[in-house]
Amino acid sequence: MSLYTWNQRILIVDDERDIAQGYKEIICPAQKTEVLSSRSKRVSEQTELDKFSFHVDLAYSVEETLKLVKKSIENGQPYSLGFFDVLLGPGKDGIELVKEIFAIDPSIYAVFVTAYHDRSVDAIRTYLGENSLERWDYLNKPVNDGEILQKARNYNSLWNLKKEREQKDNELNNLRRRILDSERSSSIAAISRSVTHEFGNILMQIMGKADISRKKSADDMRRALEIILEASERANKILDRFKTASHADVTEEKKHIYIHEIIEKCLELMEFQIKKTNTKISKGRMELVKVPMNSTTFLQVLLNLFINAIHAMGDAGEINIELSKDGESAIIVIRDNGPGVSEKIFDQVLVPFFTTKGSSGSGLGLAICKEIIEVEHGGDLILKNISPHGLEVTIKLPLVDPLEEA
Repeated sequence: MSLYTWNQRILIVDDERDIAQGYKEIICPAQKTEVLSSRSKRVSEQTELDKFSFHVDLAYSVEETLKLVKKSIENGQPYSLGFFDVLLGPGKDGIELVKEIFAIDPSIYAVFVTAYHDRSVDAIRTYLGENSLERWDYLNKPVNDGEILQKARNYNSLWNLKKEREQKDNELNNLRRRILDSERSSSIAAISRSVTHEFGNILMQIMGKADISRKKSADDMRRALEIILEASERANKILDRFKTASHADVTEEKKHIYIHEIIEKCLELMEFQIKKTNTKISKGRMELVKVPMNSTTFLQVLLNLFINAIHAMGDAGEINIELSKDGESAIIVIRDNGPGVSEKIFDQVLVPFFTTKGSSGSGLGLAICKEIIEVEHGGDLILKNISPHGLEVTIKLPLVDPLEEA
């Protein structure tokens, strides 16, 4: 927090110059240079302890007062308060003057000092309005020095404490805005990394499929083009998914789909990468299981898992796939013969942005898989190292959509 410098500017308005000057000497006494007695020395020491060191301006007419107030606002040096005599000669009185000043300066406090009793306190309150009730006070003549000085200190403190609080509130609000901007930037970066990661997977398969299909027959090329077109449509759906990610009420349509169909589409899409790395795909039990799912996001999960497995294994690895039904759940098991996951980081691999691939990894693959399976589909995603080596990923999906059942 920046330090706040107190404003100690006070205005005294009285058409009698001697009285105005007397108030000034009470509020802002002239410095004494003569040798002090022990008594006056104690008084001086007490004064030095006092935080208040006022700057006082004098005005003797309505016109002069308005000129000073307007100038103070223009220069960014407003008065914290003013002492106003009620009788100021012909024309406006002090109360009318203060009402005009309140319209010019919405922060200044006013203290009326007068022996004039034509207007009661309630009449002044009605005239100045309820919104100004806390901004003025009243002293009857004759007044003593202590009353004047205490009013000056009280209202000057009130004005400054209010401004100091406003400054701190503004600084806190600015800090909150900077924090929110930082969080927003982090969110945008995270979404960008997610989009890059998912699009990278899809585009890799499209490019690979296009490359491997150049040497195939016309019918095979036609089939490859259909797969490429379908992958492009899925890429567009992924983009739509990230567009609507910030809206909690937006849900993607689910349809009852045979899981093995999505697995086959994923393997077709990855044909180039599978052949390039000489990866063997083996299938165990493959039951016909139909579940409510979003085919686009579930395909994302399979792509991420297969790509991670190939990266972990390197060339000539093997991926085994099994599909079965157990009670009210569909069970998909994907195993590879790679090195598995180190026990030191096993609890972290599903945390967003954690990656073992350095700058080449986004740390979002498994985190996205977990979100899609558990949040979007109400299932479970479980990782387990297997003996002698490799990683087993088990996906459990409910046969009935939990939201529809509810």
